[in-house]
Amino acid sequence: MGNKAKQKGNSFEYDCQDSLEQAWSDVYRTCERGFQLQYDLQIDSNKTIYECKRWKAIGWNQLVKFYRKMRSKAPSGYTPYLLFKSNFQPCLVFYHDGESFVIKRFDIVFKVPFIKHKPTR
Repeated sequence: MGNKAKQKGNSFEYDCQDSLEQAWSDVYRTCERGFQLQYDLQIDSNKTIYECKRWKAIGWNQLVKFYRKMRSKAPSGYTPYLLFKSNFQPCLVFYHDGESFVIKRFDIVFKVPFIKHKPTR
């Protein structure tokens, strides 16, 4: 992955973390805790994990593949969510509702707006 793509991905992870923090203050990036897992964010208070994908375009089969990989790596009792954003589109959430796969806007699923991370510098 090129340096620019990696920066975009990291930036999107921070956007997702800041957005989720509006509802859950204990959200953390797994890489900052030294974990090399198949997901980027974790919230222990509501037992959820999140993979963040910022791609120019992403297909249904790729979403299903990422979700299934997350599901297999999730801690017991944790629910996975795939947060993704394509160019000029809102942040969307891919998850399984117990019956089928669903895609909805971030703000509809989590009841908070998706916000941009404000750099500390």
